[in-house]
Amino acid sequence: MGKIKTDHVVLAVGLEPNVELATTSGLEVDENHGGFRVNAELEARSNLWVAGDAACFYDIKLGRRRVEHHDHAIVSGRLAGENMTGAGKPYWHQSMFWSDLGPEVGYEAIGIVDASLPTVGVFAKATAKDTPKAVVEATGESLRSETEQIADPSPPMYHSSSPHSSSPHSPQTGEDYGKGVVFYLRDNVVMGIVLWNVFNRMPIARKIIKDGKSYDDLNEVAKLFSLHSE
Repeated sequence: MGKIKTDHVVLAVGLEPNVELATTSGLEVDENHGGFRVNAELEARSNLWVAGDAACFYDIKLGRRRVEHHDHAIVSGRLAGENMTGAGKPYWHQSMFWSDLGPEVGYEAIGIVDASLPTVGVFAKATAKDTPKAVVEATGESLRSETEQIADPSPPMYHSSSPHSSSPHSPQTGEDYGKGVVFYLRDNVVMGIVLWNVFNRMPIARKIIKDGKSYDDLNEVAKLFSLHSE
């Protein structure tokens, strides 16, 4: 095994929720995902709500889950607070997560992006506008959960200024594709989406997962993200 010299190492290993309260309070803990099991209103038991990383909730599209996303913590925390006042609202939000791997490369993702699921990736050539640096400069915001608020929730029209192959194939020499969409599938239904150097398109990704359709040609679905437009 080779050695790599580096100045810094970042380990992003996730977390384990503290569920000691369950032992003394009789709360149900999910054996598979960890965290306190809650109902659709984020209620663990009568008059007790759980939100954020510690909540194991039922996603009507993706099944029971526990996620560690900043977006999820904000939205679920707000909803739990509303339900404490008697709102009785179900939690249906598909939280997103993101990371900038430098000024030139970044991604946004949603749903289940498990390596055990089959994937289909559709990529295209990127421009100077397809970088984290460009999107932050254009919106004036540094958080993806804020930049996406300016996004148009309706799918954009598809325009192509250059020819491209619609047939899936392995990358070829000279195909320096810097942006794309990766679909994570279960029985041909999209369970998760990673947008690679594609920004402010999360409403489209949410709708695809919400629809829960089976697709024969994901190249057509990828067109909704305007990959081939300049």
